[in-house]
Amino acid sequence: MGAGAVVLRGPWDRYEGKLPEEALATAPVREVMFPLRSRIPNSEALSIDKAMTYRVKLRIEGGSVSQRMALFVPAGAGLDAAYIGSEKIYDAAQDSTIPATIAFNAPSGEFSVILQTAPGARGFDKSSSFPSFVLFGDTQSVSVARIKLDAGASALTGSFILIGLFVLVLFVFFQGKHRDFLAFAIYMLVAGLYFAFEKSEMLWHILPFGAFASLEGVRLVALDLQYIALAFFLHMLYRKRIKFLTALPFYAMPTLLAAGSLALTGFSPLVYDATAAYCSLFGVAAIAYLAFRLAKGDELARWLLPAIVVVPAALAFSRFGPESVWNACFSIQLGVTIFGIVCALMLMKKVADTFASEQVLSDYVVSFSRTVKRFIPKEFLEHLHKADLNDLKLGDHTKEEMTIFFSDIRAFTELSEGLTVEENFAFINSYLSRVVPLIQENGGFVDKYVGDGIMALFAGDKGPDNAIRTAIAMQGKMVEYNGHRAKMGYRPISTGVGIHTGDLMLGVVGVNERMENTVISDAVNLSSRLQSITKAFNISLAISEQAFKELEDPGSYKYRFIGKVKVKGKVAPVSVFEIFDGIEADLFERKMKANMFFEQGMLSYYQKDFGGAMYYFKRVLDIIPEDGAAGFYLENCMNKASSAI
Repeated sequence: MGAGAVVLRGPWDRYEGKLPEEALATAPVREVMFPLRSRIPNSEALSIDKAMTYRVKLRIEGGSVSQRMALFVPAGAGLDAAYIGSEKIYDAAQDSTIPATIAFNAPSGEFSVILQTAPGARGFDKSSSFPSFVLFGDTQSVSVARIKLDAGASALTGSFILIGLFVLVLFVFFQGKHRDFLAFAIYMLVAGLYFAFEKSEMLWHILPFGAFASLEGVRLVALDLQYIALAFFLHMLYRKRIKFLTALPFYAMPTLLAAGSLALTGFSPLVYDATAAYCSLFGVAAIAYLAFRLAKGDELARWLLPAIVVVPAALAFSRFGPESVWNACFSIQLGVTIFGIVCALMLMKKVADTFASEQVLSDYVVSFSRTVKRFIPKEFLEHLHKADLNDLKLGDHTKEEMTIFFSDIRAFTELSEGLTVEENFAFINSYLSRVVPLIQENGGFVDKYVGDGIMALFAGDKGPDNAIRTAIAMQGKMVEYNGHRAKMGYRPISTGVGIHTGDLMLGVVGVNERMENTVISDAVNLSSRLQSITKAFNISLAISEQAFKELEDPGSYKYRFIGKVKVKGKVAPVSVFEIFDGIEADLFERKMKANMFFEQGMLSYYQKDFGGAMYYFKRVLDIIPEDGAAGFYLENCMNKASSAI
């Protein structure tokens, strides 16, 4: 409950009739308690034809002045009027709000709380399926307690309705093939309506059914319907094993009890006893049968038996556990909720298992198709405007401008010679698992693997930038990977990447018996040549002039022009740029420091000032001894200078 809200269980003084406070001193009185458990209504509880007055005396400890306090009185007791001493604070004739949360100014010192019920109402101290309680406390605490009770009731009751509707939708989705889904949906909806009625009479009072005896009768009818639905659900689960004639008594008995409750005028404890006996019999029969099925290794019983045992356990807890508002209101419903959730999960698994067994061939086909797609990129199909591999035909092709990305591991041949076959494949796959996701994250796709090399394609206007970002990320990943390799005692590795943008053709080549996707273009050859240049110049990333020109902002990268290089297969020299973002920090710093000398060297070289160029390239090599580009041009300058003598 909210802080400061307490349950006024008693003892209370009970008087027959609606008496004012001044008359209570001489009226016959009986001391009673307000029970916090649901109990079988007896004849005394059902034969109330007089109004009742209940009084309890309270004192607020430490209170010297009046305070704003409140009472919360449930609906089922039939509150007609409430007084604080002689001051009326609630009158059902003027305020029809039930259940009532009644705020008042509590006087200092001792005062009386007086509650009156109308003739025919149950009263607070009588046996009932709807436990009564009165909460007392400061207005905020009582309001918080009321909100918590309403929220708990709404959540539990709503869960039945939602699960029932969800399973009903699944039944329709599967075109009525699973009748146990329909049976379970009916059970959950009926149980939800039952608990909605029960909580209405205790907390909400949105279903006014009149006199107390009528309430108990309606409750029994709802309970019988719930057990009919439960019998239907269990029968549908085991319909191949339980014949209809065997299940018939479990349909007939609650049906007769429900009809008897409707036919009888008022409510008879005998009907309640018969219903309680049937519910116990049903529970014992269900648990015994499920235990038998479990012993036979039945999978459904593994779910159902523990779930159904929770319900009588919750019932026992509500009867014999601590007397509290939460126990009275929610123990049984919580147990049934757990049963419903477990059954819903069981049905989901049952359908999944059934679907798996019925769709073995289909699953194999899907799996096989998925496996084939691993060998042919889905992006390849998209560029050919094909929805599936089955749509591909020999000769299908398209022409587009793309950025081609070639990467290669340096000195892989030398490295692989020291490894076994298994170690070679483990190494390559370990390397690819780190770098291929970078290609995909930047919008590219792998066209093919060539040993340790990767050929990837990047489409669209952002293709050059995406390809460069991938190469830069690869350099960072290599630093991380080499740290891992060093811990394992392996030598570090390095990679080179060549990037070019140009027109190419994607298509399907081969023969009908053996087809393959491929890319045809001299742009592919040029990208591969650029990758070879990275090895010759001992750099990480080389891009062509065409790719450089299509960058969104070339100034966002650190780069240097490394010359017009004659590449095999190309007549005109190709301008090549090195991007050195992403390399190790020390090397990056040295390249930035030497970049001015390199640029001056390149300018002198193309102006045929080979002496000046040699000076600048030597300055570069003083800072970066391993700079392959500077070494290449220094050697060229020396050759040209010596031949000119």
